[in-house]
Amino acid sequence: KIRMNKVLIIAGLIGAATAAQKWSGLRTTFGVTPFGGFFHPQPRTVAEAEAEDSGWHKVSSCGDGGKFLGNRYIKYFGHSLILIFDDAGYIAGSQSMVPTLYVDDSVVDFNAHPAYQLDYLEDEEAYFTTAYFVDPDKICNGGRSEADYNRDGTGDRLLIQVGETPDMLVTIPQSEVDALNEPDWYEHKCFPGMGKHIIGFNYDADQDCDKVMPLQILYHEGELSGFVWQHNAKIPQDWSGEGYHVWEYPNAMAVGAIVDHPPTCMIEHTKTGLSTMHHYFLYDPWLSYC
Repeated sequence: KIRMNKVLIIAGLIGAATAAQKWSGLRTTFGVTPFGGFFHPQPRTVAEAEAEDSGWHKVSSCGDGGKFLGNRYIKYFGHSLILIFDDAGYIAGSQSMVPTLYVDDSVVDFNAHPAYQLDYLEDEEAYFTTAYFVDPDKICNGGRSEADYNRDGTGDRLLIQVGETPDMLVTIPQSEVDALNEPDWYEHKCFPGMGKHIIGFNYDADQDCDKVMPLQILYHEGELSGFVWQHNAKIPQDWSGEGYHVWEYPNAMAVGAIVDHPPTCMIEHTKTGLSTMHHYFLYDPWLSYC
């Protein structure tokens, strides 16, 4: 009983500390329940990523140059999710990786939107989409301070790289109201455990999916709470001895529950290949309501 009380006290202290942060978590992949390998917590520090049996390893460093910022880590045998850390070892962003092996050029053109950058991870050619959660100028210049991390947690902004260099960025609005005041974002549906979706689909059945940013923005109570990468390709799940899922494969019914008047091309992609991955900045995103 004493041991259980200590566990509860420690859990409460951790919860209180994270609750004080702007973004108190980093979890990926929606599920109908927080159990069974969904809403998986991701490392927010290099120390967590390099912990014994974590399964993560570094694939590039700030000093390597290239198209992207940061110290990049991926799971052993992984081909989907890359985490980006700053020089101080704090989370700074993430990437989605779409190996060209799984891209059918006859049905999709990944070169049509600059959010996709063709590059290599070791010997594997892939398209990368990149999100930064903090000031890019800090990532490879010392990183965030401990005080910054204690205040903001996962980060304080969402920036999407849209070019070959990390200074080519789109800033995602912090509030739902601000997003809807911008010409490229449209209001779509709210779903429990996800939040309100704001997407580039403009309700036109003939819209070209290739030219829409492959991103859905998530808002909870009107504030930015995460995002979703959406790729028009069937990307296999990463191998994981832990048994958790990485990708979601929405069918036409699931798309209709999220996207208001989806374009015809999106419905077609549910047949040929559509892979999505929710990223949550909340500690307990399954409690997001509508």
